[in-house]
Amino acid sequence: MGMRSSGLSCCSNKTLVQDQVCTDWSITGAGTQIVYTNNITQEVYGSGYVKYDVGAAPITVDFLVGATVVDTITVQPQSSGTFTVRYFTTVRITTTGTTVNQGEFCITVRYPIS
Repeated sequence: MGMRSSGLSCCSNKTLVQDQVCTDWSITGAGTQIVYTNNITQEVYGSGYVKYDVGAAPITVDFLVGATVVDTITVQPQSSGTFTVRYFTTVRITTTGTTVNQGEFCITVRYPIS
């Protein structure tokens, strides 16, 4: 009995490269900080987490394409949040209040190569 090729496939095969970036972040008072910029391609997939170790008010993590927010998560003090997102160019953390805010941002990105 020979093998038969099935025409059943939902997606074309892609070769993906995977990288991981982790960085500490710190913002005093109300402010914003860019924690990741995608300078590779717009077709990027990312999964990761944001740890919020020090601070008193919730933070907002925005995923942007240019200046347009395409996804947002909110993280409470002394906790963490996870995400999976695609088609973004920048990740920005926004804080409020007057205290020091600190944590860690970690993302594993996957993107196609030609």
